[in-house]
Amino acid sequence: MPRVSIKDTTKNFEVEKDGILYDSLYDRGEELPHGCLSGSCGACRVEVTAGKENLQPPGVIEQNTIEALRDEFSQTHGSDFVKNKEIRLSCRAKVLGDVTIIPIK
Repeated sequence: MPRVSIKDTTKNFEVEKDGILYDSLYDRGEELPHGCLSGSCGACRVEVTAGKENLQPPGVIEQNTIEALRDEFSQTHGSDFVKNKEIRLSCRAKVLGDVTIIPIK
């Protein structure tokens, strides 16, 4: 079973393969920041710090929201803030293998 770790914490969760990241962690007692849980608001954004290849590629809805978030972050924090970040939405990303994440505030 894949493991999801939350960077800078001791939190480490074994999750079902092909499960949605947010749902998988919620089922194990860990609630990530969230809003609509449908991929439109971007409140559930996380940075994948390791194992980005172990998430299913983003679909159209997730990709559109990620692009909007990148534009917003570039304007508010500068382009370096998002330059090398792998941003995903926890409500849409499917876990295929081990990943390490950190919520983006």
